[in-house]
Amino acid sequence: MKLIFVHGRDQQGKKPVALQGQWELAWNEGLIAAGLHRPTPLDVIFPFYGDKLDALVKATKSPLVAGVLAKGGSDTFEAEFRGNLIVEMAQNAGITDADILRNGGAGVAEKGPLNWGWVQSILRALDELPGGETWIDLFTRDVYVYLTFQAAREQIDAIVNSSIPDEPCVVVAHSLGSVVAYNVLMKRANPTNVLALITVGSPLGMKTIQRYLTKPSSYPTVIKSWFNGYDDADVVALRALFGNEFPGTPLITNNADIENATNNHHGIIHYLDKPTVATWIHQSLTGFS
Repeated sequence: MKLIFVHGRDQQGKKPVALQGQWELAWNEGLIAAGLHRPTPLDVIFPFYGDKLDALVKATKSPLVAGVLAKGGSDTFEAEFRGNLIVEMAQNAGITDADILRNGGAGVAEKGPLNWGWVQSILRALDELPGGETWIDLFTRDVYVYLTFQAAREQIDAIVNSSIPDEPCVVVAHSLGSVVAYNVLMKRANPTNVLALITVGSPLGMKTIQRYLTKPSSYPTVIKSWFNGYDDADVVALRALFGNEFPGTPLITNNADIENATNNHHGIIHYLDKPTVATWIHQSLTGFS
């Protein structure tokens, strides 16, 4: 059996073998906590696109949100995309207009993703949450480049797609990696070769992201089951994935009761080491063999 791990953003400059080892070690800890043993034989595959994504983002010369919104003009599309993403994060994180105004000042009365003062005030309000303003800003930049630059998307997708075999396998994807995995699986034709797609810390529930997914949005026909886990304090994951957004059968299994101990409630290690996630992976690998 093959297990494919699809990582998220901010992995540039790291050694793929070391990263894979960290993922496997965390999953092993989750298995122990669940009273389970690692299935054998098992071939783990770790498609690494961290350096490629970093190079593509730099090639676009995409600045941080402050620079985009301050310049406007030809950058209006990027400003609107990333501004909408930040507004949606704030709404789902329970940040109120009063919180935004408290972190702002002149120029924040007018709401909207193209109002520089308003978006900056939202970022400052989000900065009060674990993870901070800069991390959220960088996340929106990488997502923007991947989803809206066709050449960038094709290069990242190709790396992941080439690692998914036609034989039965299980795909575990984190953060931006869940968006990549979804797009890749939507374009594959081999029926039900993916016994399970397991997404953790996934931003697929964001409307801003859903507008740019492979169309029409649905439950990928190549997967037999879909499990989605998140910490409800994870500002990237935000909420459950619903059947009306990804229609198909069986329904997506959501679990928001995963307590992620990393500072921003988003790190992959403290998703994989949880018994719930470890068990999902184990059962997906063993339950259909």
